[in-house]
Parts: sequence; structure tokens; C-alpha cells
Amino acid sequence: YIPRRNGQQTSHRLRRSKYQANTMTNKAEEIRRILSEPVVDLWKLRELALTEGGLVNDSLRKLAWPKLVGVSNDGIASSSGSSNEGQSSPPPTSEVTVPPSFDAEQIERDVSRVTWHLLTGNQRSRNFQMRNKHRKRISQLLKKKQRRLGDFLNLTLVQSYGDGVKYMKDVERLRYYQGFHDVGSIVLSTLGGASLPISPALTTNTTATTSCPSDLELAQTAADSMGMTLACQVLLQISQQHLRDPMRADFLQLQAALKLVLMPLIAAFDGEVHSHLYDCDMEPFFAISWIITWFSHDVRDTAVVKRLFDFFLVSHPMMPIYMSVAMTIHPLNRIEVLSTDCDFACVHNALANLPKNSNDVGWKYIPGDISCYVDNDDDDMSVVSMDPSLQGTDDDSVVSAVNHKARVPFQELIDLSVTLMHKIPPRNIINLAQRYHNSVTLQPLLAESSSIALLQPPPSWGL
Repeated sequence: YIPRRNGQQTSHRLRRSKYQANTMTNKAEEIRRILSEPVVDLWKLRELALTEGGLVNDSLRKLAWPKLVGVSNDGIASSSGSSNEGQSSPPPTSEVTVPPSFDAEQIERDVSRVTWHLLTGNQRSRNFQMRNKHRKRISQLLKKKQRRLGDFLNLTLVQSYGDGVKYMKDVERLRYYQGFHDVGSIVLSTLGGASLPISPALTTNTTATTSCPSDLELAQTAADSMGMTLACQVLLQISQQHLRDPMRADFLQLQAALKLVLMPLIAAFDGEVHSHLYDCDMEPFFAISWIITWFSHDVRDTAVVKRLFDFFLVSHPMMPIYMSVAMTIHPLNRIEVLSTDCDFACVHNALANLPKNSNDVGWKYIPGDISCYVDNDDDDMSVVSMDPSLQGTDDDSVVSAVNHKARVPFQELIDLSVTLMHKIPPRNIINLAQRYHNSVTLQPLLAESSSIALLQPPPSWGL
């Protein structure tokens, strides 16, 4: 007798899937209960965000993310539908005035290239299945969403300037960087459509200066009209704290932070991997896109990226660096890195491909003597099946951003990142850097340390 292994495996997968769905349902109910309390237990909410599935779905994130970053979301009207983009359309951009930020031209160029986190799974699958019939309509929809994303980024930046923009030094002003549009697309996808009412003070001021309202007033009014007020406030909080270093006029502080932190951490936790990177003259900047976009640039599965955002929002601002270390030294990933020829280009390519081991949506893995990933834009149905939140289902449906095919599940990396931070917490980073670097390298880095936001105490609303 030969057992039917395929049938047994299928049955096992179905039971596991049902168990996980029930687990996520119970978790969603617990999160909803916590959020309904008069005083929300933020510590418990943070603990739940660290476990499998994160904050589960967009319905809960709309309520949880503002609270986790210290933004009040009282008075937001609840709406059905798990995807904000599926709600009633906001007023066309032409009906409101969107004041441009200082980086409006670069924003326009970058958002014109964004696709994956703007189109839902259904829209991408229709674009694939009916290329000729629906291509034009999908293209028009994509352009509309790209314009909306550009407006969102400009409105957030203009509001960050405040009323004193004329007197603000350039070093103090938040500046757009390439990759910020990836972060913005996730925040807008999750929170867009939930808007706070315009404050009485703003209404009065606008009326009193109808002839010439300030850019700040125009931005606040436009954000409210377009359903972006809450999303702007949340992104602004993240920008002023977690992403403050890349949002300066240049990357000097960010570069100093990576040199002070990333390689010393890798050396402390995996000397063999560090030696391989050091021998091929690898700089810590290989992880820069992971860190400044919270992996949203390198991971195409929107549901998984939102789950990662759950993790980063409840963590120390330095957690993306610890996650980058975890990504590099994970047992499977380290084998790929160490098996690569000690050549800068080869090792850099191997490192750049590591996130695909954790989520390969949009990519196809080709095993062999030289295993690699190739672009697979036709992999759209997998996006739909793995991201039910993008299928137009009810907002209360449970969404589990779990990729069962992942060779290195992101939950393993999350757990490993937390373990690494516990072993060497941020307060010990400078001491670690002093032991790692020679005095010639160390002194200019330490001179920058006082102005590096990542090395400062976390905000009052954070950990």
C-alpha cells in the first residue's frame, strides 16, 4: 500500500489554513476589543503587532496606526470595505488647490513609476488576463492613483513646513527622497479616505484671509477635501521621527548612522558573514533601500508590506537596521551570501535579492547551480490570493499576510530582529561602534552622532 502523499499534504495544508484563519479571527477580535476601550492599552497593542499577522487588516490599522504614532483619530466615520481605494471617490484634484512642496518636480517623476502598491490585486490580474480590452482603463486608473499619491506627498511636506516656511532653515525642512513615495503609497492605501474634520480655528483663519490663504491652510483644506487628513498626519509623524535622517537636505547623517551601526552589528552577531562582506569591500549602503522604505521598495506584496509597517510602527526607530541585519545573517540567507564569490558586484547582487526569499510575489525563483530570481510581472493571481484585503471583500474579513511559500518567512526575521535588539540594544550602539572602528574612522562619525535622529531617544509616543 502506497499512501497518497499529495492528498495527505493537501488535507494538511487545508487544516493548517483553517487553523490560521481562526487564529487571525480571534486575534482581530482581541485587537478590536482593545481599540474600543476608553483608554487603549498601547503596550498590549504593540505586543499583538509583533506576532504573526500583525494588526491583521486595514479596518484595524485605520484605528490602530494613528494611536500608535500619537495622532488622535476621534470622529472618523467608520466605513466598510477593506480597501480605501474602493470607497466613494474623493473630489477630483482639479476641484481643490494642492500647493506644491519644494520637491514637487522630483515627486512627480517618481510617482509616475509606481505601480505595485497602487493597483489592487484584482486590477493587476485583469490587466494581465485581458491585456487589450482593459489595458487603457487600467492605465487611466493607475495615472489617477499616481496623481493622488503625488498630491498626498506634497500635502504632507507642505504641512510639515508650518506657517514659518519663509524663515525655516533648509537643514530643518523635511525634504523628499527617492523611496519616500513607496512609504507614502502604503500609508495612503491603508488610511486614505479617513479624514478628520477641519478645525474651527482653520475655518476662521481661512475665511479671514480669503484673498490669500497660506500654503499651510491650502494644504490642510485640500487634505480634508481629498480624504487625506489622517493619512497626512500619520505620515508626518513617521517622517519627523522614524524617517527624519533620510528626510534631511542630504544623506550625511544617514550615511554616518549606517556606518556606525550596521557593520558593527553584523560583526557582533555573525563574524563569518562580516568577514565575507569586508573582504569584498562591501559598504553598509547595500541595505539603504530596505531601511529608508521599510522594505516597501523591495517587497511587492502590499499585504506583507503593511504587516511589516505594523512591526516598524511599534518598534524603536532603529528597528529597520536590526531587520536588515537579521535579513543578512538568517541561516538560509547567510548561506547564499557566503556561497557567492568574494566580488563586490556578485555579493551586492546576492544581498539585494535576499528580500525575495521572504516574499517572491512578482518574481520567479530559478533554482540551479546559480540560483536567481527573474522579474515575473505575470504573477498577479498570486497577489490576489495572498492579499484578500485587495479583493474588494468586507473590511471585517480577516487578512493574514503570510506567504507559506516563503523560504525565509518574514515572521522569522521579525522574531530574530527583536532578539538581536534585546542582545545589543540601541543604547549600546555607540560603545559597539567604538570597539569596531579605528580612531581615524570613528572620530568624524561620532562628530555627526549628536545630529543623527536614529541615535536619539525615541519619541514620547513610541517605545
